[in-house]
Amino acid sequence: MCSIYLFKRFLASVCVASLLMLAGCDAAKERPELIQSQAWLMDKTGTATLQDVVLRGDWQPMRGWQGWGYGSEPIWIRTTLKAAEPDDRLPWIVRVRPAFLDYLTLYDPSTGRVIRSGDALPPNDESLSSINFTFQIPALPKEREIYLRLNGTSTRSLNLEVLSYGQAQLSNRLQEWLVGFFTVTSGIFALWASAQWWVSRDRLWAAFALKQTFSTLWAFFFLGFARVLIGPYFAEGVLNIIASTVLILFVSGIFWFQTKFLESYQPSRACLTACRFATGAIASLTLLQFFDAPILMLILGNAAIPIAFMMLQITALTAFSSRAVQPISLKVYFIYLASYGLFGSLPTLIYLGLMPAHRVMIIGNMAHLVLDGMVMFILLQVRSKRLQQQQQEVILNLKGIEQKAETEKQLHKEQVQLFSMLAHELKTPLASLRMWMDAGPLKREVMERAIHDMNQVIERCVHTGQLTDQRLQPMVENMDAVFLTHSAVMTCRSPAQFHFIASHDTAALRTDPQMLSIVLGNLLDNACKYSPTNSPIQVSLTAQEQHGQAGWLWRVSNQPGQEGLPDAAQIFEKYYRSPHARRKSGSGLGLFLVKGLLELMHGEIAYTHHEGQVVFTVWMPARSLD
Repeated sequence: MCSIYLFKRFLASVCVASLLMLAGCDAAKERPELIQSQAWLMDKTGTATLQDVVLRGDWQPMRGWQGWGYGSEPIWIRTTLKAAEPDDRLPWIVRVRPAFLDYLTLYDPSTGRVIRSGDALPPNDESLSSINFTFQIPALPKEREIYLRLNGTSTRSLNLEVLSYGQAQLSNRLQEWLVGFFTVTSGIFALWASAQWWVSRDRLWAAFALKQTFSTLWAFFFLGFARVLIGPYFAEGVLNIIASTVLILFVSGIFWFQTKFLESYQPSRACLTACRFATGAIASLTLLQFFDAPILMLILGNAAIPIAFMMLQITALTAFSSRAVQPISLKVYFIYLASYGLFGSLPTLIYLGLMPAHRVMIIGNMAHLVLDGMVMFILLQVRSKRLQQQQQEVILNLKGIEQKAETEKQLHKEQVQLFSMLAHELKTPLASLRMWMDAGPLKREVMERAIHDMNQVIERCVHTGQLTDQRLQPMVENMDAVFLTHSAVMTCRSPAQFHFIASHDTAALRTDPQMLSIVLGNLLDNACKYSPTNSPIQVSLTAQEQHGQAGWLWRVSNQPGQEGLPDAAQIFEKYYRSPHARRKSGSGLGLFLVKGLLELMHGEIAYTHHEGQVVFTVWMPARSLD
């Protein structure tokens, strides 16, 4: 929500800035025409004096913006001014743009004034405080000619205007607010991207932050702010050297970032390597400063821009055959890259003298600052959110895999325990059978007991598996709990040990009789197995209300045998057997099965040790399943 709010505020600011720009254009259109004619002359010898220039006759018309590309020859501009009105006492302002021209010299033969300015020079006292180059000349009541000389290492594209003092102030302020707004916005994008990188440690955010930082520095130097703010503290020409170096690093930073962005789409390795090489080659152009070849450096740097954009687009085309899935569609990125390449290449073609100069040069510069930053920032935000979603999905998948692995591990462990238990428990009755066979003819009761023990182990395993898989469902019917308890006692291995007491002759109960039989059978079998031989086992059945519901309570108590007392915290866990109880046959599933079946029937079981007796209590609601 915060990002959407800031984005809306940004669009509102762009609208305000655009209105200011239009207002500045309208103000310029409404000014009185002070220039009668314009012409230009290129002196290829570079040694012409003002007197030589005045006598030349091959002046050519010049209107609006004009460009001559890079070169060492100076450019001379002759401007004819109309006579001023008698009451026009304020000076006129000769304004020259853009703000990166190196050396400008204005000659006014009528007054004998010679004024120097330019990006390589600190601001002078005779110019207005502005990012543009301004020259104050007196308004004379007669027609006259003035001359402007341009030379330096920067591209020779300019626009010359003569404005009244008030009009120049208004137009300059509007332009400064607009350009300043875009420069600050570029810096905000750089800071924001740095913060995003600090949080996420995503290298692409780091590349974008570095690129946007160079973009802001480029704007600071090439749009005139550096000359106004820090120009007075540098020697002549130093600021120009810094600005040229920043330009090359800015261009290199753009293509390094775009190459990093393309890597995730898995384009052709050869094309990607070529883009990386081009990025390094552009950055190495700064070394030409040390060989006194700044013009060659700037020509190659600007010529590399459209070439590098073409290389990036070709590289992007090779990625369409890849199956890499990315948060940002390759088609969307390709459209962005083509649009940005067009906006970024137009000013370059003007700087190189391959296209006529136009104010699109300024608009293209602003595209570098804001449009690229804004669009790419939005794309990176979308990419980050989708990557977070993908990361969360991966984490969930990993958790699912870990849970599945843990489940399989637990299942394997249980299978090992089950096979171990079966091998042990079936071995005991089989050993008994073998012993009786060796001793003589088998007695029927011995055979029945051995078969019963093996069958009981197998049934417990089957019932436990059904309980674990949630395949057991109670089959409810009316029954007599007293009769069922008598039956369970009579089927035990030693019925004579049991003393059964019931508070009623009958106990009406509505539940699953088979499940309840399994519960009682396991409890009684445990009491018989783990109590001293022929010791009494007490079983009682009484009516008892719990949780506001009528029900029946079974209490089974016996003396503990040599196996001792079980651990109350583990007694109902699967495969648990106390250390001393392992000498006797047992599956470790009986009490686990009892607890699970009672939960299905809405019953409860508890274990206590009271007055030297092991006591199990089972409570069942009389009509729990209606």
